[in-house]
Amino acid sequence: MKTRHKFVLAVAISLASFQPSFAADEAVVCTGQNLLPTIEKQAPKIAASLKTEAAGILFGKGLTWKIEKDGIAPSYLFGTMHLSDPRMLKLKPGAQAAFDGSASLALEITEIIDPKAMAAKAFSILQYTMYSGAENLDTKLKPEEAAAVRALVEKKLGLPWNVASKMKPWALMGSLALPACELARKRAQAPFLDMKLGLDAKASNKELIALETLENQMQAMASLPESFALSGLLQSVRLGSRMDDLFETMIQLYVKEDTATIWALMRRVGENGFVKAEDNADYAEFQQVIVDARNVSMVDASIPLLEKGKAFIAVGALHLPGEKGIANILVQKGYKVTRVTP
Repeated sequence: MKTRHKFVLAVAISLASFQPSFAADEAVVCTGQNLLPTIEKQAPKIAASLKTEAAGILFGKGLTWKIEKDGIAPSYLFGTMHLSDPRMLKLKPGAQAAFDGSASLALEITEIIDPKAMAAKAFSILQYTMYSGAENLDTKLKPEEAAAVRALVEKKLGLPWNVASKMKPWALMGSLALPACELARKRAQAPFLDMKLGLDAKASNKELIALETLENQMQAMASLPESFALSGLLQSVRLGSRMDDLFETMIQLYVKEDTATIWALMRRVGENGFVKAEDNADYAEFQQVIVDARNVSMVDASIPLLEKGKAFIAVGALHLPGEKGIANILVQKGYKVTRVTP
């Protein structure tokens, strides 16, 4: 069961860009704490294993990568996090220069720059996020489980249970896992990083291209085993305030451009702290469907832009590293990929 936590964290990261803005107190402040110092002090073996695993992940250090091929103007690959935390909204000089010099911007989805259009599109494909007929979370969970989810939904999201119970578990989980301060910023319509890039590109008359569609993303999430998503939903409830600490830890690692440690950290999230990585078939399916397969399709969609040159391709940072990450796929296709220093 503990291995489901990594699914919770991955879903929250992946879906933060299009979670609905439920009621939240806009005065909420972020309370999460970086967990790494505690891990190093209280669990030095786990801390050491995190460092060892992170060191072995290809392209695990860096957010901005220069993509080159002979005879073509260079393009850039940039890793985002779909959050509105102010620490990540201001690009570092190297990334800003790459963005400013680009002729086009590619995002995972372009609907994000127009929240009304995005909401309308999401409403048109509710089959991926909402149950129909008599199905709801009360019919999927044990009474005590449904009660625990309901209590957190009403406290954290301010959403009536008759509405929330019709949401499919993966969709509801994405909102429950987000820190209250991020939900408050969403309610205030604060731009998150990908959205800000899109708006800046539009303002500077850059060509804006989508690598995927909102429907593709939702369809992929909805294709995962329901039992896995239900378990993840319950784990998001049990983690409680630990989720805020995990997000704060990830944000600080992101600012340091250390995506490898984020990946290693996600493999060790446990209900009562951190556990050793365990084999898990469901998570392997999540990795294949939500990360690996999309890496391939996003590279395929990026190739025409790279062949034109001067593209700035911005996708979730966890799509970049690893043997099956976008950066390594581009190397395998004959491109030179080098880190742009902050």
